[in-house]
Amino acid sequence: MKIEVLDGFDCIGGNKILVVDNSNDGFLLDFGLNFSRWSLYFEEYLRPRTGKILHDLLKLDLLPKLNVYRGDLEPPHFDSDEKIRFLFLSHGHEDHTGFSGLISENIPLLITNETLAILKANAEIRQEVWNELYLRKRLRIQQEGIYRPDVLKTEKKAFIQRKICVHSNYDDSSAVDSDYFVQLAIDDLWKDELHVLPVYHSVIGAAGLVAKVDDWWVAYTGDFRTGPQTTDEESFWRENLGEKRLSLSKRTERFFDFLKDKRPLLLIVEGTTVARETSFSGNEKDVYQSALELVQSTNKLVIVDFSVKHLERLMSFLKIAMQTDRLLVLMPKDYAYLVTMGATEPIWNLSDREKEHLKVYHTAKTTFAGLERTVMEQARSEGILLLPEAINSRPSSYMIAAGYWDFHNILDLDEEILRGSIYIHSTSEAYTEEQQMDFLRFGNWTKRFCIKTHGFEVTEDGQVRFTKQFHASGHVGAEKLEQIISDLNPDLILPVHTTNREWFTKRWEKKVISNSPFRL
Repeated sequence: MKIEVLDGFDCIGGNKILVVDNSNDGFLLDFGLNFSRWSLYFEEYLRPRTGKILHDLLKLDLLPKLNVYRGDLEPPHFDSDEKIRFLFLSHGHEDHTGFSGLISENIPLLITNETLAILKANAEIRQEVWNELYLRKRLRIQQEGIYRPDVLKTEKKAFIQRKICVHSNYDDSSAVDSDYFVQLAIDDLWKDELHVLPVYHSVIGAAGLVAKVDDWWVAYTGDFRTGPQTTDEESFWRENLGEKRLSLSKRTERFFDFLKDKRPLLLIVEGTTVARETSFSGNEKDVYQSALELVQSTNKLVIVDFSVKHLERLMSFLKIAMQTDRLLVLMPKDYAYLVTMGATEPIWNLSDREKEHLKVYHTAKTTFAGLERTVMEQARSEGILLLPEAINSRPSSYMIAAGYWDFHNILDLDEEILRGSIYIHSTSEAYTEEQQMDFLRFGNWTKRFCIKTHGFEVTEDGQVRFTKQFHASGHVGAEKLEQIISDLNPDLILPVHTTNREWFTKRWEKKVISNSPFRL
């Protein structure tokens, strides 16, 4: 067996892991975009040339040299001769799925139904060739004259059917669109046992993979965190956040219970937080309580910032809106994620009472297209489309979900309404220099309109400071991770998605794989 970490080794993000058995059959675990390496060459206004996408990314060593890429992108042939049976996408974050649009249509995607819903919404809202869900065929330009014959042009109405295997967590699941996909069963993907098991993370649909390879069990956790740890915590979740949320929070526990019976030879495990000096122990219960207390303390407009892909956080703020007699206002693109998730996994459809506390903001665009247009028309027909005049007349009745990229929409509101309103930062902090600059700029907006910020501030000396009372990490804390691995007791441990492999070697010494590729 050969295990090779193509990306995600000694860094966070960009996971691409190759597992190959002794007959040269293999599979890929994630195929993500490594934002750190990407930012060495690209930024918002300097992007890859889509007409030469595969050529450019390979030349910059942003993609591994494997024979796994779409034929219409005219890939070169490499010496590697592994037969890749499938690509498992563990969850819908770009650092795990971001390059999946380049993978050959003949290599099936193994994916959960919830992750498929997220990728569907992404495909409708914004899509680049490197992360396409619906593969638009590319051809060489045939026109003579000023056109280069080596540039590939999109045939907008010509789609390539890709193979897909969708794992659903529930009995109810939507059919996969046969115009774009050929659906396979999980038994079609691998010659031995293969299991997809949900885990708990900061995005719905996250899962781990357990596969038998050369008669040995190999397990990949993807990214995960843990749920309530005590009976009292479970009772709080059940009473305040609901049975659905409690069941979601216990997915990681069920994943590792399954693994204990298998006793894996190899555990490929994330270690995102182990390098941090302090491990923040907050969870969704803490976020909910902190935000509820703050919203209850004000009669001003509330602006909240969270990722709507983090559907669980959305449900927390919707519950807070219900308890404080407010209406939660979503931007159209964010409402699109909610609608798509409900259509794909019906358990995430809102109840009638929840719908009564939800509105969709009209963002002053003159044209809407695709899914955004669909949800705008749906919002209008359902009577939940909201104009700024409603907020200006009763600001204390609303909670607006608006982050950095949506904040210009507050320009619709009266300055007296914004003065003294509160902003709650309930998403991750800035990790890169570019993100720090974004938040310094964002601070100018909140200062200009005298908005009180919570969870983030710009200090007098121009530094961005984050507090964590409104955010819970999507990754397991170091102490809990040590307990999980020790209880599981795998023969070998491969840390990925971490900058501190030494944390693992200090605890499990020779069990920890410290080189890639690694052969058994």
